[in-house]
Formats: sequence, C-alpha cells, structure tokens
Amino acid sequence: MAAPRVLHLIAYFEAGGIEKWLLSMLEQIDRSVCEMDFCCKLREGYLAPEARRHGAHIFTNLFTPAHLPYGRELARILQEGQYDVVHNHMETLSGYPVWIARRLGIPVISSFHNTRFPPGEQSRHSRVLTGLRSSYSRLSIGYALQRSDIVTGCSRAVLRSLAPDYAQRPHFRVLYYGVRVPPEATGEERRAFRAELGWHESVPIVLHVGRFVEQKNHAGVLQVFRKARAQVPNAKLVLVGDGPLRATMEAEIQRSGLSESVRLLGIRNDVPHIMCVSDLFLFPSRHEGFGLVATEANAAGLPVVGSAISGLDEAVCPGETALLYPPDDVDRMAGAVVQLLTDPNYARHMGTLGRKRVEAEFSLAVSARRLLELYHECLGHRQRTNDRYARR
Repeated sequence: MAAPRVLHLIAYFEAGGIEKWLLSMLEQIDRSVCEMDFCCKLREGYLAPEARRHGAHIFTNLFTPAHLPYGRELARILQEGQYDVVHNHMETLSGYPVWIARRLGIPVISSFHNTRFPPGEQSRHSRVLTGLRSSYSRLSIGYALQRSDIVTGCSRAVLRSLAPDYAQRPHFRVLYYGVRVPPEATGEERRAFRAELGWHESVPIVLHVGRFVEQKNHAGVLQVFRKARAQVPNAKLVLVGDGPLRATMEAEIQRSGLSESVRLLGIRNDVPHIMCVSDLFLFPSRHEGFGLVATEANAAGLPVVGSAISGLDEAVCPGETALLYPPDDVDRMAGAVVQLLTDPNYARHMGTLGRKRVEAEFSLAVSARRLLELYHECLGHRQRTNDRYARR
C-alpha cells in the first residue's frame, strides 16, 4: 500500500508550539510511511527551509476575505498533489477549507489548539468589525466541527471549550502532542550558560519561554519573580521569545530596577538546552490549549510553577511535576518559586518525575505513533462511508 499523502493547513512555519511539533513529526515519520506537506495561509516562515530538508513541500496560499482565490488554489494543490487527507489547523478559519475538501471527496481532520479564539488585533479599533469576525469564527468553527471526519483537540480542555458534550461525539479525539527529551546538562554547560549571560556560576535561573502577548502574562512573570527575589536575592530570570509586548516588558524591567537580574534572549533555536541549564520554569499563562512548552520543561527535568488552568493541568501533573495556582495568585506562585529554589532536592525530584512522565506519555515517538493511527483511522472512516454509499 502506498504511503498516505497528507496536506497540513497552517498559518506559517515559525517558532510556535504546533509548528515545532509538526517539524518534529517530519523528523520522526519517514516519507515512505507517510508523506506530509504544508500549505501556509500567511507566509512560509523561517522554519520552512528546515521542513524542506526533511522532504516536505511547502505551499503559500494567502487567505483573504475574498476567500475564492484561496479556495481555487487549495483545490488545485489537493488535486495535483493527490492528497489522501487534509489536516486542518486553521481554527477560526477552518470551515472554508473543510467545505473545499468535502467537495473533492478528501477526508478532513480539523485540529484545534486553543481554548479561546479572540478576534484579531486589527479589529480592536472597530466594534462592528470585531462583531463580524466573532460571528464568522463561530460559524466557521461550527461547520468544521460538524463536517470534519475527525475533530481533535490538543487537550480535553480544548474539546470541552468547543463542545461541552464532546465525550458523546464519536468523531472527537484528544491528540496530545509530543516533545523531545534532551540529554541532561553537565555542570560545565550550566556554568558556561551563566558566564555567557554575565552571571556567577552558582546563580539559580528561573526561565520563561513564550510570545510576548497578553495570554502569556509576562507582567505576572515579573511580579512573581520580583517577590521571589526578595527572599532569594541572587535569583535570575531568563525570558525567551518575542512579540508585540516585548518593548513594554523591557521598559518595566528597567523601571523596576531588574536590568541586572533579567535577560531577554529573543527567539532561540536551543530552547531545550536552555531549559536543561535552568533551575525552574515559570509559566503563569492566562489560558492555554495545552501548554506544550511546560511539557518541554518537564522533559528537560525542570519543575514547573504555573497557572491552575484547563489544558496546562494536562500538560504537567499537578502536585508531582508542577505546582499550579490561580493566574493572579502572585504570592503563592512566588512562595513556590522560593521553595523550589531553596530546596534543590525537592526541585530535582519533581524534575525527575516530569522527565519520566514525558518519556512514557509525551515523547516524540509516542506522538508520531498517535498521529499515524489518526490518519489510518481517518482513511478507514472514509472508506467505510464510501462502501456504504456503494451498497445503496
């Protein structure tokens, strides 16, 4: 049997959690087993060349309000590429590509990665436009939920946000994503990283990784760190990522007198290594579909202090690999940071449990197996449907 051909519909190939996971699936799944290509609705993104190195074809098909040009180009790509499955990651725009694929008789998996779908930033200046975008999103998502062969969420929380009765919908699935389990860092690597940042080799490092957007609550990160630092004066904070709120956070760091204790590293391609040489992962997000980066932190042996929110409580194991509190409970989060920084044995124990849990349940190999099973299930579902129609 020929390897199934799958076309992923994404925004772009950049350093988001889903994009990095898809790239890792290219590494794990040989094209002789499953051929995966990508159609980007905005731009290719700087990770596209790496995807190509693994044999993937990358298409750019701009999704504009007119819709029709996108639909025509998508239909052309699907027909000429003879794709067997469309894996749709378009979320609020999911409905239209589902309609296109159904017209062509190609089965569709629609995957959702968030529990909230706010209107785009450009609509904030117009209440009318915001309302229109919200209405469109509801209709689009609703159509995708009804008409996709399989609907997946990266956590139970995501599926629950889409349909409270998801457990009674036979075509709904949880599709947990996987992460790489990196080798443990040596003492020399830990010292070298601190020296690179101009810090003493013994300083404890609190790490945050995420886009500088409201969802990630960087203001909360600074509040928690400032309180914890009052009890652990030599603690340092490392922020990895970029985004529209970065300049605001830089100004706040300067205003708070934390410039010597905080480093902003921008976008890095060595995040697993940075995790391995840090001491604690701080993640007080407002909402998450899953919180894959927290799973990455556990994979690197880092204990997590974060928000007690749906999704994140599946990415980590509360009380065992992470300590979770309400997003605005700065005092308790700071207390947890102090506890872990001043009790390295406890922190190491939590980190070890996290690494073992990821190896067993969230490794890239496990994730690749789940993905292939999903594709074969989707193809089998469509074949059974075709057989039923053929018998009529």
